[in-house]
Amino acid sequence: MKDPVCGMEVENTTTYKINYKGFTYYFCSDHCLQEFKKDPLKYVSPDSLKKIDVKIVYCRPCKYMDRALDLARDILNYFEEANVELVQGDRGIFDVYINDELIFSRYIAKRFPEHQEILKEIGNRLQTIKAKSQ
Repeated sequence: MKDPVCGMEVENTTTYKINYKGFTYYFCSDHCLQEFKKDPLKYVSPDSLKKIDVKIVYCRPCKYMDRALDLARDILNYFEEANVELVQGDRGIFDVYINDELIFSRYIAKRFPEHQEILKEIGNRLQTIKAKSQ
């Protein structure tokens, strides 16, 4: 992830973060966080607030890549506002995150996600984002 103020790469485990209009932004330092707080719109374009980030973490040794690709393809076909990232994992993982929030876990649900349930959740999140930005 990139710090929106200085552009430095940061991990989502950093203690310097803020939730702004439903999106979590991560920073390399307290200085960058404070700069962002002064004027968020200087660093965030209004169009980016209407985007949604989806991350699919799949088990590569289990050969779940095809499932992840199919889900990513469906998401991209339905939502032009979605950014989809595929992340290789192991140990049977198949997790789906929206804006870094876990919305589906194969381990917890004991099954793979139905595409419709993921698409519905993304649609709900986008409606919320659009309502907040108006």
